[in-house]
Amino acid sequence: MRRIAILGSTGSIGRSTLSVAESYPDRFEVVALAAGANLDAALEQAQRWRPRLISIVAERDADLLRARLKQAGLGEIEIVYGAAGAIAVAINSEVDFVVSAIVGVAGLEPTYEAVKAGKTVGVANKECLVAAGELITAEGPAPG
Repeated sequence: MRRIAILGSTGSIGRSTLSVAESYPDRFEVVALAAGANLDAALEQAQRWRPRLISIVAERDADLLRARLKQAGLGEIEIVYGAAGAIAVAINSEVDFVVSAIVGVAGLEPTYEAVKAGKTVGVANKECLVAAGELITAEGPAPG
């Protein structure tokens, strides 16, 4: 069973990744999600997947999401926010595979931290590799 985190869970690649996970429930467990600013989509994903950790961009939205999850009986899901929140998702100790789908260079730091933490990373964000491909690949395991 792969325990996955998705950076950019509310975007098209993130949603597609969740669709694949849904098709193979015996292969994937969604442990952590980093959403953008789409609070409704993050709430839906929390209710469907019940991850242990969700990050959202803004502190105000994190407070709203926390309150809405508590109302829905899902107060045990930890909510974090901002760049530090995305990094927390990427390096979560329960995660072994990270899908990096945050648009633009905003995904660079959490992707780099995931690689440094020894996670297997599926990069669906070309900006990370264009801006810092050598740095990211240097941190990863040696080929072979």
